[in-house]
Amino acid sequence: MRAKALIAAAHLSFVQSDYPRTEALCKESLALYRELRDQRGIAASLYWLGNVAWVRDNAEEARSLLEEALTLFRQIDYKGFIAWPLFTLALLHYSQGEYTQARTLFEESLALYRDVGNKMGIAHTLSQLAQVLLVSQSDQARVHSLLEECLALSNELGFKEGIAASLCLSGQLALIQGEIITAHSLVQESAALYKEMGHRHDTGWSLSKLARVVAAQGDYAAARALYEESLAITREVSNKLHIASGLEGLAAVVAAQGYLPTRQGTQWAAQLWGAAESLRKAIGVPIPPIDLADYERSLSAARTHLDEQAFADSWAEGRTMTPEQALAAQGRRTAPQVPPPTTTPTTYPAGLSAREIEILCLVAKGLTNAEIAKELVLSTKTVTAHLTHIFNKTKSENRAAATVFAMRHGLI
Repeated sequence: MRAKALIAAAHLSFVQSDYPRTEALCKESLALYRELRDQRGIAASLYWLGNVAWVRDNAEEARSLLEEALTLFRQIDYKGFIAWPLFTLALLHYSQGEYTQARTLFEESLALYRDVGNKMGIAHTLSQLAQVLLVSQSDQARVHSLLEECLALSNELGFKEGIAASLCLSGQLALIQGEIITAHSLVQESAALYKEMGHRHDTGWSLSKLARVVAAQGDYAAARALYEESLAITREVSNKLHIASGLEGLAAVVAAQGYLPTRQGTQWAAQLWGAAESLRKAIGVPIPPIDLADYERSLSAARTHLDEQAFADSWAEGRTMTPEQALAAQGRRTAPQVPPPTTTPTTYPAGLSAREIEILCLVAKGLTNAEIAKELVLSTKTVTAHLTHIFNKTKSENRAAATVFAMRHGLI
């Protein structure tokens, strides 16, 4: 009984985002279940420990714990329990941008929940499967039907988490379809529900989606406030993926709203984007397909307000910052500047920019455009555009000639 009570308490503390307590409770329950040689209890403890590792961005540990739990649950051969780690493993793949694998695991989890008649499990999985399809921009026609089923089932059960998730995702779908008023109403209701339930992780997520809707309505001051509120929560619960996304959203708003003088605002936006890029690179998660077009448009618009070198320098500075430093920077330099030894400004051969030099060096190392895009957390389209400029400036006809140029000028 003691071990079961520990697992129940661990579940509650996890929902409340109290991850240190969740971990302590699970470790205690795991020790007790191992003494009892209770395979189901061991698997349940491992499962919750895997969830804690996942939200702490320890993907390798999470995958190991969840796969061990899945193996034990399969040995017990109870479909409802097998669906648990399948679901969280799907979330793990989704958080890493591995959408095909996530979809496959969610589909299997959903089928198992349907087999055993677990309506709450069905509702929860429907919303997550819809999110994968929405974010990866695959099988969009199915998203609406998944969300309708989720909302109907969640209302039947009084399952507020399912209601909130379906409302938020339906709002995002409405925004994509240009129904901004509907989108605002749906996402706002979702955020209120998550706050009411005390779900800090999902509250931060829903607020960032609400900020995007408000920005689409042209209210940049309100959007900025929402992004900052969202970031305060996501930093508190250490959700690096949502922090990166929030920094990118805030950067777009800062660049567009004119809150600061144009040059200073654009520099701050570049710092925020740079910090987000560094964070995405650290966790190995690219910008999702659903966000790429808006991201590229925001960058393109911001670059018109600042010369290319100043933009690149601010971006590079942002890449060295923590999210907290980037949020506090507001376009200012964050460290004392050491005067250069001469009055001659730093220049690069053939008029190349700092970003072009970075890409040229990776080309010289033999990386493909796709590999460079992954390394620098850019789109392949952006890398291709930079490479065209590099070829033109260096008068190189191909990658080999550009590599020779790099060697001749001591860049590698």
